[in-house]
Amino acid sequence: MVKLHENCGIFAISSRYPINIQLVVEGLKLLQHRGQESAGISYSEREKVYTIKGLGLVEEVFRDKLEKIIRNGIGHVRYSTTGSSSIDEAQPLGDSDIVVAFNGTISNYYKFGSFKTDTEYIYSFFKKRIVKDSIIETVKNFMENSDGAYSALILMSDGKIIGMRDPLGFHPLVLGKLNDSLILSSEDSIIRQLGGKIIKHVKPGEVIILKDGRIIYDEVLANSTLSATCSFEYIYFARSDTNIDGYSVYFARYRIGEILAEKHPADGDIVIPVPDSSRPVALGFSRRSKIPLEEALVKTLSSIRSFIMPSQDKRKEVLEEKFGVVEEAVRGKKVILIDDSIVRGNTMRRIVSILRNAGATEVHIRVGSPMIKYPCYMGIDFPKRDELVAYNRTEREISKELLADSVEYLTVDELIQAIGRKDLCVACFTGNYPLKFKYDISELEKIFGK
Repeated sequence: MVKLHENCGIFAISSRYPINIQLVVEGLKLLQHRGQESAGISYSEREKVYTIKGLGLVEEVFRDKLEKIIRNGIGHVRYSTTGSSSIDEAQPLGDSDIVVAFNGTISNYYKFGSFKTDTEYIYSFFKKRIVKDSIIETVKNFMENSDGAYSALILMSDGKIIGMRDPLGFHPLVLGKLNDSLILSSEDSIIRQLGGKIIKHVKPGEVIILKDGRIIYDEVLANSTLSATCSFEYIYFARSDTNIDGYSVYFARYRIGEILAEKHPADGDIVIPVPDSSRPVALGFSRRSKIPLEEALVKTLSSIRSFIMPSQDKRKEVLEEKFGVVEEAVRGKKVILIDDSIVRGNTMRRIVSILRNAGATEVHIRVGSPMIKYPCYMGIDFPKRDELVAYNRTEREISKELLADSVEYLTVDELIQAIGRKDLCVACFTGNYPLKFKYDISELEKIFGK
């Protein structure tokens, strides 16, 4: 549903032969769901890096079709988890020698200097060290010192592209091939949709260096006994046709719906999904419960993901025009409303009101994630506890807050069962953070609070 701020999307291409930069633009368009504040592309040419970026959607930033011919380039769509929404902090970030584009949050970046953002910290780290150390030594040193989540791309002036995934593998990174080009992308579905084939999912702690369509280095540099892939990649962020580390996002969501129907049933006449990521959840719930599914909420074509809007005012503005409702399908019915997650509750409260105004006699909410009670410092922006509707509230209290007849959530164990893997980060549900170093949570909340 519309609520979470996270994430960003990253995309890189390295080709043996010159290609049109428009291919990077197309990759970013397919990753637009991961960030809608800004978009940017960097490419190398004649021992320099050139960057084009701007605020807004990919279509807006690159309204004029680019015809530049390149061999090595990276791209980024952003939602900010640190810093602000401004062109200065849009990515890729850097200079004519080196630029950075990444997805995640460096949890301890503020300990290394007065950086505005964690991206600035990454850029500064590599800019200072890569001239005197080898690339590999620099990456090793970075991984040893930096905590948190980072699936990152670094483009150098000589055309080398460094792709790396943090040792816990919080967010995905995939290597693929398209004709004579190699691609690194946040999601494998983007590579397939462009007509390419998947080579592999980059492992936690793995570093891949590309240049001119060739892999010139590929090793796991930081081994960890633990991995902690973000559970929200499966719940909300990734496209349904994406596969993360061998686990299907679509079927994880479908199984979530089945488990909700088994463990958290509701007395209803129809099941309604909140578009779009809740659809597989609602389908699983409907088939298992044998309660018919109705697509009674209509997402407006101009709508964007309000969870990934940078301010409360902006979120409210988006919510006003986000959904229409098929009154004939709802009138006189007891509705089971399926959503993938509830963070702040703004959208859900609005939807319940819309359904009641359309004639629904009851509205029962079933949520395809556990209760989000704690901040995230690994790439998702719900850092303040008092913004979370489930913080210090029971399901009954949340139900009253959202004007619903009932609310029930998935449990953590049920989520793990549905996704099919145990190596997940569930910190936002449990408060147990899989980070290397110890932190004062109040300090983190102050640093990362918006």
